[in-house]
Amino acid sequence: MSEDAIVFSQTKGNGAGCVLEKKFQSNNYNKSLQKFYTSKSKYLLALHSCSESFGIAVKDVDNPGTKINSKVFNIGHSLSNKLFTCIEEILPRRFWKQLIRISVAKGPGSFTSTRLTISMARTISQQINCSLDSMSSFHLMAPRLYKNLNQPQTYDPFWIKDILPRRGIVAGKYKLIKIHQDSDFHEFSELISPKLIKNEKETDPSINASNNIEEDIISLINFSQYRYNLGINSNWTKTLPIYPTSPIDNRKR
Repeated sequence: MSEDAIVFSQTKGNGAGCVLEKKFQSNNYNKSLQKFYTSKSKYLLALHSCSESFGIAVKDVDNPGTKINSKVFNIGHSLSNKLFTCIEEILPRRFWKQLIRISVAKGPGSFTSTRLTISMARTISQQINCSLDSMSSFHLMAPRLYKNLNQPQTYDPFWIKDILPRRGIVAGKYKLIKIHQDSDFHEFSELISPKLIKNEKETDPSINASNNIEEDIISLINFSQYRYNLGINSNWTKTLPIYPTSPIDNRKR
């Protein structure tokens, strides 16, 4: 199949997700970024769409000194129409076959946007046979928010919570493990994945969730770099969206 004829279409029966058929157009990207892209490089791609902003980051693993190429698109609820074009602006399609690892934020947040991005990431990961890492949006916030704790609490477990009107409290529990200087990755353990909490007193100490996609997309790609350095394989089938307020999911709890 020629490079210009690559098509990502709806998959059936393999659970890889559902991506509407899209034939890509010729590449139009800023010439100032051409030095970042080479035919021999290997790339990491990170995607974060758990809010109304869509964050994308790309890193060249063969040139660790190269600046991470990232951008946040404030597209509101238009992700379904702009998903492909946003990614192509950061990583032109001709280089997608050079992806060796993808990472994606899996929620909580905007369920529709998160599901779209995860579906696309799963499909690409399956088709080009690369690892797919995932991390909750609260987990990604932890390296920023833990600094708001009192100094003696730095290495103690804490909660990140989001109060949802008429729905309750969604919270996850985290603990700082180690700061990896080589990959600039703050390793946190997600002791409890984000879920609905009935009693707010359970979440002590806690920090309110706060989106900063510009920083969190960098944390996500550094997480992927960390796992790449360790030689960890991540199968796309294990990546699913977190939806704490789903009536179906909550009946299972």
